[in-house]
Amino acid sequence: MMKQLIYGILISLLFASCSKKSTDQPPQSHTIKVTVSGADAFNVSLSEYKTTDSSPKIVDAKVVAKGSSYSYTATTLNQNDQVTLVVASDVSNTVTYRIYDNDKIVVQDTDREVLTHGSVTVTYNIP
Repeated sequence: MMKQLIYGILISLLFASCSKKSTDQPPQSHTIKVTVSGADAFNVSLSEYKTTDSSPKIVDAKVVAKGSSYSYTATTLNQNDQVTLVVASDVSNTVTYRIYDNDKIVVQDTDREVLTHGSVTVTYNIP
């Protein structure tokens, strides 16, 4: 009787330890692409706030001439990181912007009006 109890406990422990599987998956890397175009010249500022950073960091800032467009790609972002796009204009302007996450559009606006000396701020939190 005692042997059967001990064998039963050992078999239970064996099954319990063998059935444990890790559910932790490594974080998925996200490639974030940002594109902006406008009817007139505009300024762009792009910042990233990684969960490993203590504060957001501006990763790109440009003046984009009339007739040109802006594109930026970041490849080292992970879940819970954040990207913030600021589009500013010194004249009344309309802009179109898109934020892609692994080639899928996640934020977009077409012909968004930016008033003289105004700006549009868009934040994307990586799921």
